[in-house]
Amino acid sequence: MSGTRAELVQFVRDALIAGHSRVEIRTALLDAGWQDEDADGALSAFADTPFLPPIPRPRPFVSGRDALIYGLAFLALCIVISNLVSVLFEGIEALLREETRSSFRRESWSIAAIMVFTPLFLRIEWRSDRNNPVRKIFSYAALFFAALALLLTLVSVIALALSGGLVLEIALKAAVIALIAAGVGYHYLADLRADAGAVEGKKI
Repeated sequence: MSGTRAELVQFVRDALIAGHSRVEIRTALLDAGWQDEDADGALSAFADTPFLPPIPRPRPFVSGRDALIYGLAFLALCIVISNLVSVLFEGIEALLREETRSSFRRESWSIAAIMVFTPLFLRIEWRSDRNNPVRKIFSYAALFFAALALLLTLVSVIALALSGGLVLEIALKAAVIALIAAGVGYHYLADLRADAGAVEGKKI
């Protein structure tokens, strides 16, 4: 926490102790030139109760255990996606080139990786704390890579279409990447929005 932020939180604490309401404090901060997020953040540092002195809200704690668990979940997600793309690509090629047996042998490792890492990812995802700051970092990282994959796929499809090189196989592979990236992006975006809505509900 920087010195300016610490001073702002201390001011809010002193003002609450002095008996000023949260509306009065927020108005005074905005009139003094503070931004909305600064004022709301400082006020949210204390529980909205009549008890004095103000009770600090618990702050998120980042531990090595959290970094290990969510880092493992992110790695599992990457392994599942990369191998799923590989299997689907191989399936497209087998469908168009009639190489079913050889493609299955080549993708046995990918199928095994999906079978092992999918349950691991789902278990961590379902039992995870949505408010954990480490989880949010990995969620934004997943959103970034999903958006990047969508954009690069779109650029590739447009470029190939303009040059006349967009064949059925490439189009199907691009659709696979776009659908998977969109699914990952939707999942984490909905998750982060739900968390943001819960935080706003607590402030109200």
